[in-house]
Amino acid sequence: MHERSSPSPVLTPPWIDRWAAELRTSEAYRTAAAHWEGSIAFRRGAADGEEERRAFLDLHHGECREARSATREDLDSADYVIAAPPEIWERLLGGGLDPIWGLVSGRLKLERGSLARLTPHARAAKELVKAARRVTAEVSSGPGATAAGSATPTPPVAPPPAPPARASGERRTSFRTTSAGGLDRELFPFRLFQKAKRFGIWDPAAINFATDRRDWVGLADDERDVLLRLTALFQGGEEAVTLDLLPLIQVIAEEGRLEEEMYLTSFLWEEAKHVEAFRRFLDDVARETGDLSRYETPAYRRIFHDELPTALGRLRSDPSPVAQAEASVTYNMIVEGVLAETGYHAYHSVLDRHGILPGMQTVVAHLKNDEARHLAYGVHLLSRLVAEHGDTVWQATEGRMERLLDPALEVVEEVFAAYEVMPFGLCLEEFTEFAVDQFRRRLVRVEKARGQTLEEVVHQAD
Repeated sequence: MHERSSPSPVLTPPWIDRWAAELRTSEAYRTAAAHWEGSIAFRRGAADGEEERRAFLDLHHGECREARSATREDLDSADYVIAAPPEIWERLLGGGLDPIWGLVSGRLKLERGSLARLTPHARAAKELVKAARRVTAEVSSGPGATAAGSATPTPPVAPPPAPPARASGERRTSFRTTSAGGLDRELFPFRLFQKAKRFGIWDPAAINFATDRRDWVGLADDERDVLLRLTALFQGGEEAVTLDLLPLIQVIAEEGRLEEEMYLTSFLWEEAKHVEAFRRFLDDVARETGDLSRYETPAYRRIFHDELPTALGRLRSDPSPVAQAEASVTYNMIVEGVLAETGYHAYHSVLDRHGILPGMQTVVAHLKNDEARHLAYGVHLLSRLVAEHGDTVWQATEGRMERLLDPALEVVEEVFAAYEVMPFGLCLEEFTEFAVDQFRRRLVRVEKARGQTLEEVVHQAD
Protein backbone atom coordinates (compact mmCIF):
# COMPACT_ATOMS: atom_id res chain seq x y z
CA MET A 1 0.00 0.00 0.00
CA HIS A 2 1.15 3.54 -0.70
CA GLU A 3 1.30 5.87 2.27
CA ARG A 4 -0.95 8.89 1.76
CA SER A 5 0.69 12.22 2.33
CA SER A 6 -0.81 14.53 4.90
CA PRO A 7 -2.86 17.46 3.63
CA SER A 8 -0.86 20.64 3.29
CA PRO A 9 -1.35 23.02 6.23
CA VAL A 10 -0.78 26.11 4.09
CA LEU A 11 -3.34 28.89 4.68
CA THR A 12 -5.23 26.90 7.31
CA PRO A 13 -6.19 28.99 10.41
CA PRO A 14 -3.41 27.49 12.65
CA TRP A 15 -0.85 28.07 9.89
CA ILE A 16 -1.99 31.68 9.42
CA ASP A 17 -1.67 32.28 13.19
CA ARG A 18 1.90 30.97 13.15
CA TRP A 19 2.70 33.10 10.10
CA ALA A 20 1.48 36.21 11.92
CA ALA A 21 3.55 35.31 14.99
CA GLU A 22 6.62 34.82 12.79
CA LEU A 23 6.13 38.23 11.17
CA ARG A 24 5.71 39.94 14.54
CA THR A 25 9.05 38.59 15.76
CA SER A 26 10.99 39.08 12.51
CA GLU A 27 13.34 42.05 12.67
CA ALA A 28 14.22 41.48 9.00
CA TYR A 29 10.59 41.85 7.97
CA ARG A 30 10.06 44.86 10.24
CA THR A 31 13.02 46.66 8.65
CA ALA A 32 12.18 45.75 5.05
CA ALA A 33 8.51 46.72 5.43
CA ALA A 34 9.04 49.95 7.35
CA HIS A 35 7.54 52.01 4.52
CA TRP A 36 4.90 49.52 3.38
CA GLU A 37 1.30 49.54 4.42
CA GLY A 38 -1.82 47.88 3.11
CA SER A 39 -3.85 44.70 3.16
CA ILE A 40 -3.22 41.50 1.23
CA ALA A 41 -5.52 38.57 0.63
CA PHE A 42 -4.20 35.22 -0.57
CA ARG A 43 -6.06 32.39 -2.28
CA ARG A 44 -4.94 28.76 -2.56
CA GLY A 45 -7.00 26.92 -5.15
CA ALA A 46 -8.98 23.82 -4.31
CA ALA A 47 -7.36 20.43 -4.92
CA ASP A 48 -7.67 16.75 -3.93
CA GLY A 49 -11.08 17.23 -2.41
CA GLU A 50 -9.96 20.22 -0.32
CA GLU A 51 -11.79 23.50 -0.51
CA GLU A 52 -10.14 26.75 -1.52
CA ARG A 53 -8.23 28.41 1.32
CA ARG A 54 -7.87 32.11 1.91
CA ALA A 55 -5.83 34.34 4.18
CA PHE A 56 -6.00 38.05 4.99
CA LEU A 57 -3.15 40.16 6.37
CA ASP A 58 -3.36 43.78 7.51
CA LEU A 59 0.19 45.14 7.32
CA HIS A 60 1.33 48.54 8.53
CA HIS A 61 4.93 49.79 8.47
CA GLY A 62 6.55 46.53 9.52
CA GLU A 63 3.73 45.38 11.80
CA CYS A 64 1.22 42.63 11.17
CA ARG A 65 -1.87 44.15 12.73
CA GLU A 66 -4.25 41.33 11.82
CA ALA A 67 -4.06 37.86 10.27
CA ARG A 68 -6.99 35.50 9.71
CA SER A 69 -8.88 33.52 7.12
CA ALA A 70 -10.18 35.84 4.42
CA THR A 71 -13.82 36.45 3.71
CA ARG A 72 -15.41 37.23 0.36
CA GLU A 73 -15.60 40.86 1.48
CA ASP A 74 -11.82 40.82 2.10
CA LEU A 75 -11.22 39.69 -1.49
CA ASP A 76 -13.27 42.65 -2.69
CA SER A 77 -11.60 45.26 -0.48
CA ALA A 78 -7.96 44.21 0.04
CA ASP A 79 -5.28 46.35 -1.60
CA TYR A 80 -3.83 43.21 -3.18
CA VAL A 81 -5.25 39.76 -3.90
CA ILE A 82 -2.77 37.04 -4.90
CA ALA A 83 -3.93 33.60 -6.04
CA ALA A 84 -2.26 30.37 -7.11
CA PRO A 85 -3.01 26.65 -7.38
CA PRO A 86 -1.60 24.33 -4.68
CA GLU A 87 1.41 23.25 -6.75
CA ILE A 88 2.56 26.87 -7.16
CA TRP A 89 2.15 27.47 -3.43
CA GLU A 90 4.37 24.44 -2.89
CA ARG A 91 7.03 25.90 -5.17
CA LEU A 92 6.79 29.31 -3.52
CA LEU A 93 6.97 28.07 0.05
CA GLY A 94 9.51 25.38 -0.75
CA GLY A 95 11.96 28.01 -2.01
CA GLY A 96 11.61 27.13 -5.68
CA LEU A 97 9.90 30.35 -6.75
CA ASP A 98 10.78 33.98 -6.07
CA PRO A 99 7.62 35.96 -5.17
CA ILE A 100 8.23 38.92 -7.48
CA TRP A 101 9.23 36.66 -10.34
CA GLY A 102 6.13 34.59 -9.66
CA LEU A 103 3.95 37.68 -10.09
CA VAL A 104 5.76 38.98 -13.18
CA SER A 105 5.73 35.59 -14.90
CA GLY A 106 2.08 34.97 -14.04
CA ARG A 107 2.73 31.89 -11.90
CA LEU A 108 1.17 33.89 -9.08
CA LYS A 109 -1.96 35.71 -10.22
CA LEU A 110 -2.36 39.28 -9.04
CA GLU A 111 -6.14 39.47 -9.08
CA ARG A 112 -6.36 42.83 -7.39
CA GLY A 113 -3.86 45.68 -7.03
CA SER A 114 -1.01 47.13 -9.08
CA LEU A 115 2.20 45.17 -9.60
CA ALA A 116 3.98 48.48 -10.25
CA ARG A 117 3.00 49.66 -6.75
CA LEU A 118 4.10 46.37 -5.21
CA THR A 119 7.53 45.91 -6.82
CA PRO A 120 9.17 48.86 -4.99
CA HIS A 121 8.44 46.86 -1.83
CA ALA A 122 10.07 43.70 -3.16
CA ARG A 123 12.28 43.26 -0.10
CA ALA A 124 9.28 43.41 2.19
CA ALA A 125 7.45 40.87 0.01
CA LYS A 126 10.44 38.54 0.12
CA GLU A 127 10.63 38.74 3.92
CA LEU A 128 6.89 38.06 4.09
CA VAL A 129 7.41 34.91 2.05
CA LYS A 130 10.53 33.90 4.02
CA ALA A 131 8.48 34.00 7.20
CA ALA A 132 5.86 31.77 5.55
CA ARG A 133 8.60 29.37 4.44
CA ARG A 134 9.91 29.10 8.00
CA VAL A 135 6.43 28.26 9.26
CA THR A 136 5.98 25.66 6.51
CA ALA A 137 9.37 24.10 7.26
CA GLU A 138 8.59 23.90 10.99
CA VAL A 139 5.23 22.26 10.35
CA SER A 140 6.69 19.91 7.76
CA SER A 141 9.54 18.79 10.04
CA GLY A 142 7.19 17.63 12.78
CA PRO A 143 6.63 13.95 13.62
CA GLY A 144 5.22 12.05 10.66
CA ALA A 145 5.37 15.08 8.41
CA THR A 146 5.72 14.60 4.68
CA ALA A 147 7.28 17.98 3.88
CA ALA A 148 4.01 19.36 2.61
CA GLY A 149 4.54 22.70 0.94
CA SER A 150 8.08 21.88 -0.08
CA ALA A 151 9.01 22.03 -3.72
CA THR A 152 9.89 18.67 -5.24
CA PRO A 153 13.52 18.91 -6.26
CA THR A 154 14.08 18.58 -9.97
CA PRO A 155 16.95 16.27 -10.84
CA PRO A 156 19.73 18.09 -12.68
CA VAL A 157 19.64 17.73 -16.43
CA ALA A 158 22.86 17.74 -18.37
CA PRO A 159 22.90 20.51 -20.97
CA PRO A 160 22.72 19.35 -24.57
CA PRO A 161 25.99 19.32 -26.50
CA ALA A 162 26.83 22.43 -28.46
CA PRO A 163 26.13 22.19 -32.21
CA PRO A 164 29.07 21.33 -34.44
CA ALA A 165 31.12 24.43 -35.01
CA ARG A 166 34.21 25.40 -36.93
CA ALA A 167 36.96 26.06 -34.40
CA SER A 168 38.59 29.46 -34.49
CA GLY A 169 41.57 29.34 -36.85
CA GLU A 170 40.50 26.03 -38.43
CA ARG A 171 41.10 25.69 -42.17
CA ARG A 172 38.12 26.77 -44.27
CA THR A 173 36.97 24.45 -47.06
CA SER A 174 34.18 26.40 -48.80
CA PHE A 175 32.04 29.53 -48.90
CA ARG A 176 28.29 29.40 -48.50
CA THR A 177 27.60 32.39 -50.67
CA THR A 178 29.38 30.85 -53.65
CA SER A 179 27.50 27.56 -53.29
CA ALA A 180 23.94 26.53 -54.11
CA GLY A 181 22.91 27.53 -50.58
CA GLY A 182 23.53 31.25 -50.97
CA LEU A 183 21.84 33.45 -48.38
CA ASP A 184 18.50 32.69 -46.76
CA ARG A 185 16.81 36.06 -47.12
CA GLU A 186 13.73 34.90 -45.21
CA LEU A 187 15.58 34.27 -41.94
CA PHE A 188 14.42 36.69 -39.26
CA PRO A 189 17.94 37.98 -38.44
CA PHE A 190 18.57 38.69 -42.11
CA ARG A 191 15.35 40.71 -42.28
CA LEU A 192 16.57 42.64 -39.24
CA PHE A 193 19.79 43.32 -41.15
CA GLN A 194 17.76 44.89 -43.95
CA LYS A 195 15.97 47.12 -41.43
CA ALA A 196 19.26 48.12 -39.84
CA LYS A 197 20.53 49.31 -43.21
CA ARG A 198 17.37 51.31 -43.89
CA PHE A 199 16.71 52.80 -40.46
CA GLY A 200 20.00 52.64 -38.57
CA ILE A 201 22.03 55.07 -40.66
CA TRP A 202 22.41 58.12 -38.47
CA ASP A 203 25.49 59.96 -37.29
CA PRO A 204 25.91 61.13 -33.66
CA ALA A 205 28.45 63.68 -34.86
CA ALA A 206 25.79 65.36 -37.01
CA ILE A 207 23.33 66.05 -34.17
CA ASN A 208 22.90 69.78 -33.49
CA PHE A 209 23.14 70.38 -29.73
CA ALA A 210 23.19 74.22 -29.81
CA THR A 211 19.65 74.62 -28.48
CA ASP A 212 20.23 71.84 -25.97
CA ARG A 213 23.07 73.79 -24.41
CA ARG A 214 20.84 76.86 -23.97
CA ASP A 215 18.07 74.72 -22.49
CA TRP A 216 20.56 73.04 -20.15
CA VAL A 217 21.77 76.31 -18.68
CA GLY A 218 18.16 77.29 -17.93
CA LEU A 219 17.31 74.13 -16.00
CA ALA A 220 17.17 73.98 -12.20
CA ASP A 221 20.02 72.22 -10.38
CA ASP A 222 17.98 69.10 -9.54
CA GLU A 223 16.69 68.90 -13.12
CA ARG A 224 20.22 68.97 -14.48
CA ASP A 225 21.25 66.39 -11.91
CA VAL A 226 18.59 63.83 -12.85
CA LEU A 227 19.39 64.21 -16.55
CA LEU A 228 23.09 63.92 -15.83
CA ARG A 229 22.39 60.81 -13.74
CA LEU A 230 20.42 59.18 -16.55
CA THR A 231 23.09 60.08 -19.09
CA ALA A 232 25.92 58.76 -16.91
CA LEU A 233 24.13 55.46 -16.37
CA PHE A 234 23.47 55.15 -20.08
CA GLN A 235 27.03 56.12 -20.96
CA GLY A 236 28.48 53.39 -18.77
CA GLY A 237 25.90 50.87 -19.91
CA GLU A 238 26.44 51.54 -23.62
CA GLU A 239 30.20 51.21 -23.20
CA ALA A 240 29.71 47.94 -21.33
CA VAL A 241 27.50 46.34 -23.98
CA THR A 242 29.82 47.51 -26.78
CA LEU A 243 32.73 45.78 -25.06
CA ASP A 244 30.84 42.67 -24.02
CA LEU A 245 28.98 41.74 -27.24
CA LEU A 246 31.98 40.33 -29.10
CA PRO A 247 31.94 36.80 -27.59
CA LEU A 248 28.33 36.28 -28.68
CA ILE A 249 29.17 37.38 -32.24
CA GLN A 250 32.11 34.94 -32.24
CA VAL A 251 29.90 32.03 -31.12
CA ILE A 252 27.31 32.78 -33.80
CA ALA A 253 30.06 33.03 -36.44
CA GLU A 254 31.66 29.74 -35.42
CA GLU A 255 28.27 28.00 -35.67
CA GLY A 256 28.16 29.10 -39.30
CA ARG A 257 25.07 31.26 -38.92
CA LEU A 258 26.14 33.77 -41.56
CA GLU A 259 22.87 35.71 -41.86
CA GLU A 260 22.70 36.08 -38.09
CA GLU A 261 26.32 37.24 -37.89
CA MET A 262 25.65 39.80 -40.63
CA TYR A 263 22.90 41.34 -38.52
CA LEU A 264 25.11 41.33 -35.41
CA THR A 265 27.71 43.46 -37.22
CA SER A 266 25.09 46.23 -37.37
CA PHE A 267 24.17 45.53 -33.74
CA LEU A 268 27.71 46.18 -32.55
CA TRP A 269 28.08 49.23 -34.82
CA GLU A 270 24.90 50.72 -33.36
CA GLU A 271 26.03 50.16 -29.77
CA ALA A 272 29.27 51.97 -30.61
CA LYS A 273 27.30 54.91 -32.00
CA HIS A 274 25.28 55.06 -28.77
CA VAL A 275 28.52 55.43 -26.83
CA GLU A 276 29.51 58.35 -29.05
CA ALA A 277 26.06 60.00 -28.81
CA PHE A 278 25.93 60.08 -25.00
CA ARG A 279 29.54 61.25 -24.77
CA ARG A 280 28.73 64.10 -27.15
CA PHE A 281 25.89 65.17 -24.87
CA LEU A 282 28.21 65.12 -21.86
CA ASP A 283 30.89 67.11 -23.71
CA ASP A 284 28.81 69.61 -25.68
CA VAL A 285 25.68 70.10 -23.57
CA ALA A 286 26.41 69.23 -19.94
CA ARG A 287 30.12 70.04 -20.38
CA GLU A 288 30.86 67.45 -17.75
CA THR A 289 34.41 66.09 -17.67
CA GLY A 290 34.53 64.74 -14.11
CA ASP A 291 34.11 61.26 -12.69
CA LEU A 292 30.46 60.25 -13.01
CA SER A 293 30.80 56.89 -11.27
CA ARG A 294 29.16 58.55 -8.26
CA TYR A 295 25.84 57.82 -9.97
CA GLU A 296 26.46 54.08 -10.10
CA THR A 297 24.32 52.36 -7.47
CA PRO A 298 24.87 48.86 -5.99
CA ALA A 299 22.27 47.19 -8.25
CA TYR A 300 23.68 48.98 -11.31
CA ARG A 301 27.21 47.80 -10.50
CA ARG A 302 26.01 44.26 -9.95
CA ILE A 303 24.53 44.09 -13.45
CA PHE A 304 27.10 46.06 -15.46
CA HIS A 305 30.27 45.29 -13.50
CA ASP A 306 29.54 41.64 -12.70
CA GLU A 307 26.60 39.89 -14.35
CA LEU A 308 26.95 41.24 -17.91
CA PRO A 309 30.69 40.69 -18.47
CA THR A 310 30.57 37.32 -16.70
CA ALA A 311 27.67 35.97 -18.76
CA LEU A 312 29.06 37.18 -22.10
CA GLY A 313 32.66 36.32 -21.25
CA ARG A 314 31.67 32.76 -20.40
CA LEU A 315 30.92 32.18 -24.10
CA ARG A 316 34.64 32.24 -24.87
CA SER A 317 35.05 28.87 -23.16
CA ASP A 318 31.45 27.59 -23.07
CA PRO A 319 29.46 28.17 -26.28
CA SER A 320 26.68 25.76 -25.22
CA PRO A 321 23.01 26.60 -25.84
CA VAL A 322 22.49 27.13 -22.10
CA ALA A 323 25.38 29.60 -21.91
CA GLN A 324 24.08 31.44 -24.98
CA ALA A 325 20.60 31.67 -23.47
CA GLU A 326 21.88 33.02 -20.16
CA ALA A 327 24.04 35.57 -21.99
CA SER A 328 21.09 36.71 -24.12
CA VAL A 329 18.80 37.03 -21.10
CA THR A 330 21.39 39.20 -19.38
CA TYR A 331 22.11 41.38 -22.40
CA ASN A 332 18.81 41.55 -24.29
CA MET A 333 16.06 40.89 -21.77
CA ILE A 334 17.55 42.65 -18.74
CA VAL A 335 20.06 45.30 -19.84
CA GLU A 336 18.15 46.31 -22.97
CA GLY A 337 14.61 45.16 -22.25
CA VAL A 338 14.30 46.46 -18.68
CA LEU A 339 16.99 49.08 -18.11
CA ALA A 340 17.65 50.69 -21.50
CA GLU A 341 14.05 50.69 -22.66
CA THR A 342 12.80 52.10 -19.36
CA GLY A 343 15.54 54.71 -19.42
CA TYR A 344 14.60 55.81 -22.93
CA HIS A 345 11.01 56.04 -21.79
CA ALA A 346 12.14 58.33 -18.96
CA TYR A 347 14.18 60.48 -21.33
CA HIS A 348 11.29 60.79 -23.75
CA SER A 349 8.87 61.62 -20.94
CA VAL A 350 11.05 64.47 -19.72
CA LEU A 351 12.18 65.96 -23.02
CA ASP A 352 8.96 65.65 -25.00
CA ARG A 353 6.57 66.69 -22.23
CA HIS A 354 8.66 69.74 -21.38
CA GLY A 355 9.72 70.64 -24.92
CA ILE A 356 13.45 70.79 -24.14
CA LEU A 357 16.74 69.49 -25.56
CA PRO A 358 15.68 68.89 -29.19
CA GLY A 359 19.03 67.41 -30.14
CA MET A 360 18.77 64.82 -27.40
CA GLN A 361 15.18 64.11 -28.45
CA THR A 362 16.55 63.20 -31.88
CA VAL A 363 19.19 60.95 -30.32
CA VAL A 364 16.65 59.16 -28.14
CA ALA A 365 14.36 58.56 -31.13
CA HIS A 366 17.24 56.93 -33.04
CA LEU A 367 18.29 54.89 -30.03
CA LYS A 368 14.77 53.60 -29.45
CA ASN A 369 14.58 52.41 -33.06
CA ASP A 370 17.97 50.69 -32.80
CA GLU A 371 17.06 49.02 -29.51
CA ALA A 372 13.76 47.76 -30.94
CA ARG A 373 15.77 45.69 -33.43
CA HIS A 374 18.19 44.56 -30.72
CA LEU A 375 15.32 43.38 -28.54
CA ALA A 376 13.64 41.63 -31.47
CA TYR A 377 16.90 39.77 -32.07
CA GLY A 378 17.20 38.80 -28.41
CA VAL A 379 13.68 37.36 -28.38
CA HIS A 380 14.48 35.53 -31.62
CA LEU A 381 17.74 34.09 -30.29
CA LEU A 382 16.14 32.83 -27.08
CA SER A 383 13.16 31.44 -28.99
CA ARG A 384 15.46 29.64 -31.43
CA LEU A 385 17.47 28.11 -28.60
CA VAL A 386 14.33 27.00 -26.74
CA ALA A 387 12.71 25.53 -29.88
CA GLU A 388 15.90 23.70 -30.84
CA HIS A 389 17.09 22.45 -27.45
CA GLY A 390 13.94 22.18 -25.39
CA ASP A 391 13.24 22.54 -21.70
CA THR A 392 16.87 22.46 -20.58
CA VAL A 393 17.38 25.82 -22.28
CA TRP A 394 13.96 27.10 -21.20
CA GLN A 395 14.73 26.31 -17.54
CA ALA A 396 18.06 28.09 -17.82
CA THR A 397 16.35 31.06 -19.50
CA GLU A 398 13.64 31.32 -16.87
CA GLY A 399 16.12 30.86 -14.02
CA ARG A 400 18.34 33.65 -15.34
CA MET A 401 15.36 35.98 -15.74
CA GLU A 402 14.27 35.25 -12.18
CA ARG A 403 17.78 35.91 -10.88
CA LEU A 404 18.22 39.28 -12.59
CA LEU A 405 14.77 40.88 -12.69
CA ASP A 406 14.95 42.04 -9.07
CA PRO A 407 18.29 43.88 -9.35
CA ALA A 408 17.15 45.41 -12.65
CA LEU A 409 14.04 46.86 -11.03
CA GLU A 410 16.21 47.98 -8.10
CA VAL A 411 18.25 50.11 -10.52
CA VAL A 412 15.06 52.00 -11.41
CA GLU A 413 14.11 52.34 -7.74
CA GLU A 414 17.59 53.58 -6.78
CA VAL A 415 17.35 56.42 -9.31
CA PHE A 416 14.13 57.64 -7.72
CA ALA A 417 15.44 57.09 -4.17
CA ALA A 418 18.19 59.65 -4.82
CA TYR A 419 15.65 62.51 -4.78
CA GLU A 420 13.30 63.62 -2.05
CA VAL A 421 11.08 65.12 -4.75
CA MET A 422 11.66 63.67 -8.21
CA PRO A 423 12.36 66.42 -10.80
CA PHE A 424 10.07 66.87 -13.80
CA GLY A 425 7.20 65.16 -11.92
CA LEU A 426 8.46 61.69 -12.79
CA CYS A 427 6.60 58.85 -11.03
CA LEU A 428 8.26 55.58 -9.98
CA GLU A 429 5.04 53.60 -10.46
CA GLU A 430 4.76 54.67 -14.11
CA PHE A 431 8.24 53.45 -14.99
CA THR A 432 8.06 50.26 -12.95
CA GLU A 433 4.79 49.39 -14.65
CA PHE A 434 6.31 50.13 -18.06
CA ALA A 435 9.37 47.95 -17.35
CA VAL A 436 7.37 45.01 -16.03
CA ASP A 437 4.81 45.15 -18.84
CA GLN A 438 7.45 45.18 -21.59
CA PHE A 439 9.40 42.40 -19.90
CA ARG A 440 6.32 40.24 -19.48
CA ARG A 441 5.38 40.60 -23.18
CA ARG A 442 8.78 39.27 -24.25
CA LEU A 443 8.71 36.50 -21.67
CA VAL A 444 5.42 35.26 -23.14
CA ARG A 445 6.90 35.30 -26.66
CA VAL A 446 9.95 33.29 -25.63
CA GLU A 447 7.87 30.77 -23.68
CA LYS A 448 5.68 30.32 -26.76
CA ALA A 449 8.70 28.78 -28.52
CA ARG A 450 8.36 25.69 -26.31
CA GLY A 451 5.47 24.66 -28.55
CA GLN A 452 6.97 25.76 -31.87
CA THR A 453 9.22 24.08 -34.40
CA LEU A 454 12.62 25.49 -35.21
CA GLU A 455 11.40 26.29 -38.73
CA GLU A 456 8.52 28.36 -37.32
CA VAL A 457 10.87 30.36 -35.11
CA VAL A 458 13.64 31.16 -37.59
CA HIS A 459 11.17 32.30 -40.24
CA GLN A 460 8.83 34.09 -37.85
CA ALA A 461 6.92 37.15 -39.05
CA ASP A 462 8.20 40.61 -38.18
